[in-house]
Amino acid sequence: MHSFRDALAAWCYVAVVVLVVAAVWLPGYPAWFTGVIAWAACLLLLPRLPPRQLYMVLALAGLGMLGITWGMARGSAGLITTALTQNVPLSGMLIAVSFLQLIAVGRNAPDEPLQQGRAALLRTMVGVHLFGAVINFSAVAIFADRLSARTRLTMEQAMGLSQAFIVGATWSPFYGAMAAALTAAPGASLAQLIIWGIPVSAIGIVITWFTLTSARHGRAHTFVGYPLHLEALWVPAVLAAGVLAVHEWQPQWSVLAIIAALASVVTVATLLVRDGTQAGPVLLRHVHRRLPGMNAELTLFLAAGILSAGMTGTIDALDLGLPFAQFGAFEASMVLIVMNVCAWLGLHPIILVSVLGPWLTPLQPDQTMLAMTFLMSWGIGLTACPMSNTMLAMAGRYGLPFGELLGQNRRYSIKMTAVCIAMLYGYAAVKGIR
Repeated sequence: MHSFRDALAAWCYVAVVVLVVAAVWLPGYPAWFTGVIAWAACLLLLPRLPPRQLYMVLALAGLGMLGITWGMARGSAGLITTALTQNVPLSGMLIAVSFLQLIAVGRNAPDEPLQQGRAALLRTMVGVHLFGAVINFSAVAIFADRLSARTRLTMEQAMGLSQAFIVGATWSPFYGAMAAALTAAPGASLAQLIIWGIPVSAIGIVITWFTLTSARHGRAHTFVGYPLHLEALWVPAVLAAGVLAVHEWQPQWSVLAIIAALASVVTVATLLVRDGTQAGPVLLRHVHRRLPGMNAELTLFLAAGILSAGMTGTIDALDLGLPFAQFGAFEASMVLIVMNVCAWLGLHPIILVSVLGPWLTPLQPDQTMLAMTFLMSWGIGLTACPMSNTMLAMAGRYGLPFGELLGQNRRYSIKMTAVCIAMLYGYAAVKGIR
């Protein structure tokens, strides 16, 4: 049973998706109104937040409001509107993408035999990576639940799933990472981010595979993997191609709105074809059961939006100097390292993007390189972040030792930092950025 409060908040979230998409075709639409609805939903569900997350949200929003107040007192304008609109399209996209879990993963029979060995490891990582690139953590939960149905999830399985899933943030347009990066660097090229991000993900998967097939981890001879069927991959392929095609056709449309619209249309159309008259009840169950459960993530992102507006006001009020004289490959690498260290210490990348984005903007950096830096920090820093929802859920849901899982992932994070730095220098060389 769902309470009236939960149901009201859930339908507010649905309204956020509709308004984020509709705003593309409504010139002059007051975007702050969508922000008010999003915050109303979050406040309705605030009592459901775990204490640690509640304190973080209150700290982010409080610091942001202090910065907004100070900035307004020193003459800055538009900060309240920024606070109400920053990260709202991101939230709308995440809500819409959550519906894809209803259609994106094939239905495996419970008694279907699980595969073993190195090939099963690779197939499992590629599968969770591709499905996770569309339906986010739901893919990890589906894979891990299947693997742990009869025996406890192993550390190797947890490493393979978490690393292969999180690294998808370096390229997938359906992650919160892409939404945050495009918000902080609105001039970035989505196509370029995907083109440069996919090799990073591929290298990350290869590194994980070599690690788990080493003697230290038993060479993966007994690794039990997920029975992935290739025909189930049509949803990630159609959606990724659709987003790129629509963006190329109408580049002035918001990428986040395009993703939200396509995710909604593809889900509803597929359910109507597959389930017929049962499509409505399936959608309603998702609205009432799944959307209220997203409140922790959505509230964190919206609070980070307030912090970003406060950071803008603080920079204006203090007339802070710029951290660099320019933004080339070296500076991007330094930002990446700092963000990864901060993630290790527990700061979620959304917080760091909200702070660093406004501070680096006056440098007029190459927008794609700036967005790449943010995506890379998300895709590798979160694997070792104590505040990562993925890592907390993996440890808590499947009874894994949290410290050991973080320690294993930190070795991977260090290797991937070097890969990402090389990629940033490669991008700068190709684009002629000094």
